[in-house]
Amino acid sequence: MTQEFIYAYKKMPDDLSVNGASLVDWEDLPEINRVLNGQYRFYGNYSRSGQYRSYLKKGNFIKAKVPDGSWQYFEIYNIKKNLTSVSVTARHIGFMANKNFIVKSFTDNGNGSQIMTNLKNSLAFDQKFNYLSNVGTTHQFTARQVAPVEAIIGSNNGNQNLTGVTSAELDMDNYDLKLVKQIGSDNGFRIDFGINLEAIEEEIDEESIVNSLYLIGGVPDNDYDEDKEPIEYGYLEIDGVTNENRRIAKRENGDCKTVDELIKWGKTLFDNDRIHEPKATHTVSMVALEHTLEYGDMYQELASLHFGDVAHVRAKELDIEIKERMVEYTYFPTLGKYKNIVLGNDLSLYTSAVNTQAQELKKKIDNRTETLVQNVLNATAWITGNSGGHVVFRPEKAPSEILIMDTPNVANAKRVWRWNLNGLGYSDNGVNGPFGIAMTSKGEIVANFIKVGIINAEVLESSINDLGDVLKIVKGTLQIWNDNKKIMEMTKKGMEFWNTRESIGTIGTTDSVGNPFPEASTPVPLENNSLVIKANGTANAPKYILLSSKEGKGIVLAGDYGFHRGDFSIYGKALVGGSFSVATDATIAGRLDVKELYVNGVKIDTNGGNNTGGNDNGWNGQYPPEVTTDRDKRYWQIWAMAIGAGFTKQAAAALLGNAQGESDANPTADEGNGAPGFGYGVWQWTDSSGATSGRVYMINLMTKAGISDDPDTITAQFKLLMWHAPNGQWIATSAYPYTWTQFMNLTDINTAAQAFVANFERPRDPHPERTTWAQEWYDKFKDLEIPASKGYIKPIADPITVTSEFGWRTSPITGAQEFHNGIDLVNGNPNTPIFASADGEVIVAGDANYYDWYGNWTVIKHADGMYTGYAHQSRVDVSKGQKVTAGQQIGLMGTTGPSTGEHLHFQFMDEFYPSSSGHFHNTRDYIDF
Repeated sequence: MTQEFIYAYKKMPDDLSVNGASLVDWEDLPEINRVLNGQYRFYGNYSRSGQYRSYLKKGNFIKAKVPDGSWQYFEIYNIKKNLTSVSVTARHIGFMANKNFIVKSFTDNGNGSQIMTNLKNSLAFDQKFNYLSNVGTTHQFTARQVAPVEAIIGSNNGNQNLTGVTSAELDMDNYDLKLVKQIGSDNGFRIDFGINLEAIEEEIDEESIVNSLYLIGGVPDNDYDEDKEPIEYGYLEIDGVTNENRRIAKRENGDCKTVDELIKWGKTLFDNDRIHEPKATHTVSMVALEHTLEYGDMYQELASLHFGDVAHVRAKELDIEIKERMVEYTYFPTLGKYKNIVLGNDLSLYTSAVNTQAQELKKKIDNRTETLVQNVLNATAWITGNSGGHVVFRPEKAPSEILIMDTPNVANAKRVWRWNLNGLGYSDNGVNGPFGIAMTSKGEIVANFIKVGIINAEVLESSINDLGDVLKIVKGTLQIWNDNKKIMEMTKKGMEFWNTRESIGTIGTTDSVGNPFPEASTPVPLENNSLVIKANGTANAPKYILLSSKEGKGIVLAGDYGFHRGDFSIYGKALVGGSFSVATDATIAGRLDVKELYVNGVKIDTNGGNNTGGNDNGWNGQYPPEVTTDRDKRYWQIWAMAIGAGFTKQAAAALLGNAQGESDANPTADEGNGAPGFGYGVWQWTDSSGATSGRVYMINLMTKAGISDDPDTITAQFKLLMWHAPNGQWIATSAYPYTWTQFMNLTDINTAAQAFVANFERPRDPHPERTTWAQEWYDKFKDLEIPASKGYIKPIADPITVTSEFGWRTSPITGAQEFHNGIDLVNGNPNTPIFASADGEVIVAGDANYYDWYGNWTVIKHADGMYTGYAHQSRVDVSKGQKVTAGQQIGLMGTTGPSTGEHLHFQFMDEFYPSSSGHFHNTRDYIDF
């Protein structure tokens, strides 16, 4: 099942196809409710801590998918905050037209389009709404001092609204307000409701049936004598009417000037309005029906209906077929399923009738009031004997008992109350019993008969066991006593426990016991959400709470401290809010995640780096002398990394041919200039959902893959390629049924290039030209040697610990994200000597211009064109221009400049000073730590 998103906007976008902020943290399934010529609303309950919660404000907008597959916008008009969520109510933006006003719009004789155009031309100010119609019949219509939507489907300032005048319906499609002859269509859909299902509620009204019409028209044209009567015709009937089933009603239409016109109009009341059929409504719970296995086909058929569609329904009550339409639905937009639908054929409820919210509310109140009154009348009737209760005194001459029976005849009665000097008894088997005794002759009420109602008493007392425990109910409290000592009491405070002198503690809620932690800050408030166990201890008279599974083992809570005796295991997560100390050795069998870690005072901040670091997979930043242009260098880096990762030269060439087709191997190529749904990078990563830009989508993948390098580099993107392909992006096809590993070992350039197109890129159109490009790169690089590293050595003595890796990390100083352009090293000696990693010339030696970045910093230029940097030294032992050899001491480790502790920040660069982070290289590509 595909789950659709709900999108939020702070204002209406100019382009309605643009997706807003995705709302995914709904507490319940959001719903859309639509009623024919009535409300069209969205409702949802969203987590207060949910993503983009700030978008849910009154006056903002929501976009959701509706049953016909279109995306509709809704304006938020009500926000209600709860403890953990906010309820959101929004109405279709079509109702925003009601913010406008019509002083007067009059159409003397116009079709639907002309009337709607006149309404738009009469607005007080311009809006984006389009007023459209396909109603071809002509009508006279007046809207005066009223909002436009209110004129079309509402009260129209006390006059008949437009849908009533035209017998039409209002369809809302974002900014389009369409007056249409009928929403939906008749596709011959038939369904049999002649079964008894709780999921379907059927209401049939036969009282409104009319099968015989007495018709009254207007005064004939050109004949306006005041004594003239309007034309009349009686009776227009359907086939099969007899005196036994005839039901006559009067109908008037002043537009009919002749009898023929009047009869023609009257027939439409039978043919179109179906007034001779009973009014029917079927409310279908689609959720309940979906889970009724034997009626799965019925569910699928009903689920295919759209709003306004016709269904030919066989009603179970009358066993007749009735033409009904979907006049209301409640829909789950995220699931694409109906919650419930309403089918009906009394469309007058949705056209000429004026049902404002106040009137609908009054109707509900009237219905409930009527039910309440009826219940009171029924109860009164039972008490007074008007509904079957019969009282008999017997014997007749000198009565000694009273019988209250369910029938007037003693011999036939079944349910009988019998009251005499022996007490009060009840039998459900007639006057001959047997009778259960409800009250004895002494007036004692038998408890077995007390099953309902309220007992009022000062004290109720009973022994509950053989140990001397006594249960008392005293003035609203429940007490347990033993040996005349109260040991426990339940009151509105909760369950309170006592010693021989006083209360020692209570179990209850924050309402009853109080909140023992009033200053605590918790995700959910403690009030109304807590079970409290509280001892009444003081500094001078402490009380203890003991939790023990066996003698000598358990948890002791006492005053300002607590402790546990015995072994203690935690299964699940544990959160320690304060400091935490371990007095002896600790063993952790699993993973340890910490924000900051210090070993012997040295901060360890590897930021999740692994043992391979940044520019791995075989490329050491060196180019063959034949590779000179920036473009060729980009392709060479991919080639060298692919060969280092185990690709055949043919498969490596396939990567280059596809990189040329996607971006010309440019790691910052942006297909959409930051717009969502477009590609980014060497291989143009694209968010297929259209929610984010290609760069954001790519970075999210890198985060998931644990890649911390600069995302805008070939190094990082090649790593992502190597992770993304075997983790869901590479999908073998029938034409190229290879796994990712098999692809890496292909030796045919065309097969490899087209396999990458089909299985990784998966474009709409084929790309045979990428085979040609792959062949060209293969011919250029296949005979070139990959330059080897020049034998760099470690800059400090073993044993070496890497405390922070190369790549993106959270700064240990500012807390912000930063690119760490080197690797941090320690060896347990805070003033250890620092050695030159290779022969070279010193070009920076403690230069003050770099102090704010690196403290005391030494940079050495080497013969292979690389530079090494040594930062944060406490002492510099060389000078600028000095020639040094590998292993020569150049200074001492320190913590000068921006530093968190004694360490060496060690760098590799291919230019000085690097113009971008892409010119820094991972030390691990040159030295094995």
